[in-house]
Amino acid sequence: MVVPHEYKELVEQALHGNKDALPKLVEIIHESLRSYVFRITLSEDLTDDIVQETILEMYKIFGQLRRSDHFWPWLCKIALNKVRSHSKTRTRRRHLLQKHAEELSRKPLNLEGLANVINNEIKQAIFYAMSKLTDRQKAVLSLRCYDDMPYSQIADVIGVSELNSRLLFYRAKKRLQKQLFKSGFGKKSLLAALIIFGKITAPNEAAAAQICVTSSTLGIGALATAVAVATTKTALTLSAGGAITLGLIAGSSLVRSNDTLQQPLQPTHAVVRDSSITSEDTDIEGYYYYPKGSKGPVMMRLSISTAKTSYQVLQNDKGNYFLENMGQKVTVNNHHCWNPDMSVMLLPTDSPELAMFLGSFQNQQPKSRMNFSAERDLLIAATKRKGTNNITFSLQDYDALMEERFQYNWPAESNVVDKRDSIHQQGWCYFTMEGTFKNRKISGLGQIPFKYPVSQTRPAWFALKIDDTVVLFDRDERAILKNSSGSISSYPPQTFLTGLNKPWIGLHCIDTVRRDAAVSKIGFGTEMLSDEALCKISLRHPKGTIEYTIDLYKDLIEEISFLDESGSACGNIIFEYTEVAPPNHELLRKPVLNKYPTSIKRERIHWLAELVAGNL
Repeated sequence: MVVPHEYKELVEQALHGNKDALPKLVEIIHESLRSYVFRITLSEDLTDDIVQETILEMYKIFGQLRRSDHFWPWLCKIALNKVRSHSKTRTRRRHLLQKHAEELSRKPLNLEGLANVINNEIKQAIFYAMSKLTDRQKAVLSLRCYDDMPYSQIADVIGVSELNSRLLFYRAKKRLQKQLFKSGFGKKSLLAALIIFGKITAPNEAAAAQICVTSSTLGIGALATAVAVATTKTALTLSAGGAITLGLIAGSSLVRSNDTLQQPLQPTHAVVRDSSITSEDTDIEGYYYYPKGSKGPVMMRLSISTAKTSYQVLQNDKGNYFLENMGQKVTVNNHHCWNPDMSVMLLPTDSPELAMFLGSFQNQQPKSRMNFSAERDLLIAATKRKGTNNITFSLQDYDALMEERFQYNWPAESNVVDKRDSIHQQGWCYFTMEGTFKNRKISGLGQIPFKYPVSQTRPAWFALKIDDTVVLFDRDERAILKNSSGSISSYPPQTFLTGLNKPWIGLHCIDTVRRDAAVSKIGFGTEMLSDEALCKISLRHPKGTIEYTIDLYKDLIEEISFLDESGSACGNIIFEYTEVAPPNHELLRKPVLNKYPTSIKRERIHWLAELVAGNL
């Protein structure tokens, strides 16, 4: 790794006209430059040519350098441009790569300690895998892994935006992992392979000893953990508006052979056919990831391809993305995907009882269902190919790159359009609720995180008052209800968020509202309103009806209306959303609990249904 303090003083001297500084500078950086170029070309001969051309070009345009601490990225950019424009043909390049790999496997390394550890077969396989990457992909891996260069500087070297430099890095990792796997490496071998490659190509033994590639260098975060893969069944179609039909009905070290994974006692493979899947000309691939286990938030990646077009929907920990025209246009949306026929989105982790109840309201009667459960890190994959209605589900080993199922994977030149409003760009918001129910005043306040990672730092909470006598409070792992007599009941955390906005779960609001109702065995109906941006969901309680008006494109509740048993209006609640907390709102203060009687622990409830039933 070249660090600024090694060259900064010489660069400044050279920029101020010291003719002796440049030769000294070249002497310092020559080995590191050669190592960087070789990691891209994988050819000794071609590396020598390009290093020489790069140094000559550096002499010619040195005066164009503006900042001494940017010298190394600037030099790497010159070298990469020389690689790109080199006159040797791809055929010649491939011949040189093969020749070098063979030579490398025959001769010992000059790093004696390393040569005793890495056998020739592994060395050759790693070089072969690297040779399958593009020059830009090899460059970005080298700069990030061996120079610890920030993405902002990598972007300047490669000649792309900072965002696109990240995209390129993710694709480079994915492609290298794929090539390593083909060569017999296990799916957890990426870090080891990069370290070995870095040491092999280091300019000297001291530099090789300093090579260290970590998970943080690769950007592997919370998703990079061991995952159990389950099986399920999915039906999927897509409308031009970005909505997705997703009906899920569950069906049933270096060397790869040494990789092990503790797996749940669940089917490892299933092929399921369902008559509801009618698009035989469609290819579908889907992934569903649960970072906190089967009862927590879900992230989705869905790829759809027909003879005429292809789409991708990516809902991960960063945002909701819709990709059109082979990724040439990427839209970042407020909303999660929803089914264009307005049916409820089912999940492979749904219990048989929940799936059956939901199916009874949307003409879907699953014949069988297996719900897959795990305490954490559950990944479920589904595949459908053209010419069949069969959906194939299989258990896959997890590896450190599985996070890329939920990262960027569209072309670097894609046109990215951010359609999010200010609160969704912020990542969270406050909301207020004001209204009445049968002449009782209702006032509420809460906080909504829009994505799962945000929910860890700005968790959802909710407080509500009814006629200044009934208080609901759900915050800090505690949900309480103070009734009109002053007694306190305790409930599981997030009980009173039931039936409200829960975007951090990973589903559209129309789905979380209906699924919450189904858990409480409350029937419902769904209706698209006339302007096609709004949807009405009616929860049918024996004591009345709860009607939601939901903005599909904001993915938020606008209003909740109440009808009595005769169908007459008896109240409503209006929702407002803001980036900052309403000033001096009384519900911002936590209630004082110690003056009330000892709380009674109760099971989870649907508080809106309890309100309609007259229990609040």
